[in-house]
Amino acid sequence: MVTRRYAIPFIGVMGVLLLGMDDCQDQFPDPPFDTTGDYEGTWSGHAPQNAETVSECPLEMMLTQNVNADYPGSHAVTGMVTVDYSCMNLPDWLETPPPSVVQVTGILGDDGQLGLLSGGCGTGACVVLGLSGLAQDTTDDGFMDSYAGEWSFQILLAGVEPFGFTGTFDVVTAP
Repeated sequence: MVTRRYAIPFIGVMGVLLLGMDDCQDQFPDPPFDTTGDYEGTWSGHAPQNAETVSECPLEMMLTQNVNADYPGSHAVTGMVTVDYSCMNLPDWLETPPPSVVQVTGILGDDGQLGLLSGGCGTGACVVLGLSGLAQDTTDDGFMDSYAGEWSFQILLAGVEPFGFTGTFDVVTAP
């Protein structure tokens, strides 16, 4: 009889818990804003391999986010980043490389911190791009207006020592 005495309250508590579980999905936070859009700005940095310092090179981003997806998918961000090297001081015998277009994937935190990362390898070469910084909706329209922080861009070629840049970046909504 002791089992029956505890069974009814136990079933009641479990029923309340199970009914309440439908509301759990509503308790996950919505993204602070939508990062979908085109962004332009600059990157600055240095190449540790040869002490080259680069400032104010063009940087473009095209980002996509589905804020209507279920959590945590609503915080996922994908896109393309174009890194331009036209501002670099290279030896006369070396042509300026064409811009790198790199696919990125990342996550937008509830606090506006946005981290984007790529990692792609082809035949004999790998390109790794990482961006981390604060994204902001300064106009309170629900869309990201600016994104700034630190970045690292490394190129790995077969048989060659890795090289690349580390530094800072700053982009705003493209006109």
